Amino acid sequence: MASAAPRVRYLAGFCCPLGGLAAGKPRVLYHRGGGLPVHRERARLRAAFRFPDQVWHLELQAPRRLLYALCARRGLYCLSLDHPGRSRSTSRDDRDSEDGDQPSPVIPVDPDACILPDAALCAFTVLDSVLVTLVQGPARWKMQLFEQPCPGEDPRPGGQIGEVELSTYTPPAGVPGKPAAPHFLPVLCCVSPSGSRVPCDLLGGPGGFTLEDALFGLLFGADATLLQSPVVLCGLPDGQLCCVILKALVTSRSAPGDPNALVKILHHLEEPVIFIGALKTEPQAAEAAENFLPDEDVHSDCLVALGHHGRMLAIKASWDESGKLVPELREYCLPGPVLCAACGGGGRVYHSTPSDLCVVDLSRGSTLLGPEQPEEGPGGLPAMLCPASLNVCSVVSLSASPRTHEGGTKLLALSAKGRLMTCSLDLDSEIPGPARMTTESAGRKIKELLSGIGNISERLA
Repeated sequence: MASAAPRVRYLAGFCCPLGGLAAGKPRVLYHRGGGLPVHRERARLRAAFRFPDQVWHLELQAPRRLLYALCARRGLYCLSLDHPGRSRSTSRDDRDSEDGDQPSPVIPVDPDACILPDAALCAFTVLDSVLVTLVQGPARWKMQLFEQPCPGEDPRPGGQIGEVELSTYTPPAGVPGKPAAPHFLPVLCCVSPSGSRVPCDLLGGPGGFTLEDALFGLLFGADATLLQSPVVLCGLPDGQLCCVILKALVTSRSAPGDPNALVKILHHLEEPVIFIGALKTEPQAAEAAENFLPDEDVHSDCLVALGHHGRMLAIKASWDESGKLVPELREYCLPGPVLCAACGGGGRVYHSTPSDLCVVDLSRGSTLLGPEQPEEGPGGLPAMLCPASLNVCSVVSLSASPRTHEGGTKLLALSAKGRLMTCSLDLDSEIPGPARMTTESAGRKIKELLSGIGNISERLA
């Protein structure tokens, strides 16, 4: 398999426990602009925060310059990037050893920064006016909504404005009275229609995105479309992909009926969901998305969900034989186990396994259809995906940048040994065959392999 050769640059090293960082729980964020300082000459570690326990999830609200962090068995913390804290101390274990500069400040997180203490809190996402959390109940997952304060006010959430129970689960064994940490964490993100007034950078950091209206309506129904409401997507450790219309859940407290009826199951991956994302797949749309300005919203035309063992779901709006617009669902099998994933420009999905970092291409022009397979019509997904290796191993957290000015893609990655690095890619020129293999050539390759097996069996006989 031909492979790309990314230009890897190490930014910093973090101390990590013996055996490496836990897969699926570390997080890195790649902010695309909008108010945060960017140092183009040299990237270096500016500061490090020390939390009282393992950090499970991070989200950034760039307009308010607030960093939210979910700390294991502690709750949700909120830190101001403008005023990170006056009490600073340095540690030899947390220095930026790459350039020999002064040691980076290590900022112990003040206990008062915990804005929502809850030992059962396992996932969250932040909108402009709503905080969405997912907690571990005695036997069911529970989604809760809280009011977000106005900019400039105390960041602690206000009163609870909605609650709904999701799927049942078998709680892991733990200390009585104290919930045990789940082996796989649920995934939360917010999806908005293209006509929504909620900007992309207020949709929950890396887990928020905007879908084209056609796909949004097919997935979530007329209620979500008419309300122009964001939808909360939830991927659970049992494999369920659920959704809840945000505005409908808020108003359900004052309306008769069962709020649990608001939960819709989109799909079941039958393995733990570790990533939910969206991307552009049509050639013209994908090209436009790669050249967007930092403050422009990107309307994706494909929703993807990825499971721990490598099963990937892709959903698009497509035309059927009668000319009706319908949701097209395809499942693909990628190499696993999958540690982390990210969606990039050009219809590409990056996913990491213990031995490699790979990329697959879902864009419309990446899979040439053979003569025996007629074109499926506008919006069709490729029949198969062939991952291409990027020759980077043991990446446990990943974030993709938009298209760079030089025409490539940049990934921000964290290795199992605690190394923070950037991987600069020029996939258009560096990845030839695997990600763009035709169905005809793939079939020919399979026939050659089967023929080789037959020849070997004949010689052994």
